[in-house]
Amino acid sequence: MNRESLRQILAQSLVVGFDDPDQAEELVAVHGLGGVILFARNIDNPRQVWAQNVRLHRAARQAGHPPLLVMVDQEGGVVARLKAPFTDGPGLPELAQAGDPERLRAQGARMGAELLAAGFNWNLAPVLDVHAVEGGVQEQRSLGRDPERVAELGAAFIRGVQATGCLACAKHFPGLGRTTLDTHRDRPRVDLDLAALESLELIPFRRAIREGVAGVMVCHAVYERLDPDHPASLSAEVIQVLLRQRLGYGGLVLSDDLEMGAVLADLDPATAAVRAYLAGCDLLLVCRNWRFALTALDQLVDLALAGEIPPRRVEAGAWRIARVKAGLPPPPEELDPLLSLLSRA
Repeated sequence: MNRESLRQILAQSLVVGFDDPDQAEELVAVHGLGGVILFARNIDNPRQVWAQNVRLHRAARQAGHPPLLVMVDQEGGVVARLKAPFTDGPGLPELAQAGDPERLRAQGARMGAELLAAGFNWNLAPVLDVHAVEGGVQEQRSLGRDPERVAELGAAFIRGVQATGCLACAKHFPGLGRTTLDTHRDRPRVDLDLAALESLELIPFRRAIREGVAGVMVCHAVYERLDPDHPASLSAEVIQVLLRQRLGYGGLVLSDDLEMGAVLADLDPATAAVRAYLAGCDLLLVCRNWRFALTALDQLVDLALAGEIPPRRVEAGAWRIARVKAGLPPPPEELDPLLSLLSRA
């Protein structure tokens, strides 16, 4: 396989954040990156975000690239990039208080429908971290302290989102519920063996996998009993052995944002992206500085040409991405369906 072919294939693994919509269009059309992720900085109002997303979808299509992944973190509550009139709450903890899976399913379905109508196709939710320690970093985003209930409610939310055609994502594998350090700033070290993880953290993720969740996002904490030398997102022990082999997950694996403090402690984002790919991540999220994504892409192509990335690894990741993209609904061509949905909020 020549350099250009490899570059087109590997570019599908990069998902970038952006500030300038014109720059984002170039990244999609010229460089063929696989996806974009939007934040509050990219969103003004329903009409604007719809037009922006349609423009990016069109850029990928007209350049002859596969359908574009357009992601957003729309958990509700403290993490909701799209504000009212979009459904931006209640948050997962508040919804979980009633313990009613139907409420979670309905919320997921409502969010999924709105997101699709606005040109998104992936909601990076729900959080499946079990809040199991006083002062835990995920307290305001978790579905609770009981892993079985988190599993049931999380599965209901996933079912609601994905019934609309929008993708859902279980995060943050293998679980951040027993740390008080935030990976946006620090690199937590979690001292739990496999038996301890199986008794709590992994229960919701196993259920999400049975539910057919489209993606699992791997966090940047270090799980010392599994791999003391690497964050989970850069660890083949966590991704290939635990998630793929032990839990039997065959869907897409996403890194958490590779520009977070937990990574920047000793790595630049481009190097981290390469290592995350080598460890088994299918989609590499670079959420602010897209230049790191292009640097990582060049490095991945060089490694593949040198034989340091086995062809079967490239093919397997490309197949998983292509399989998901083949099932995506078409992007919206009209604004009215979105406005109609939001007017009923």
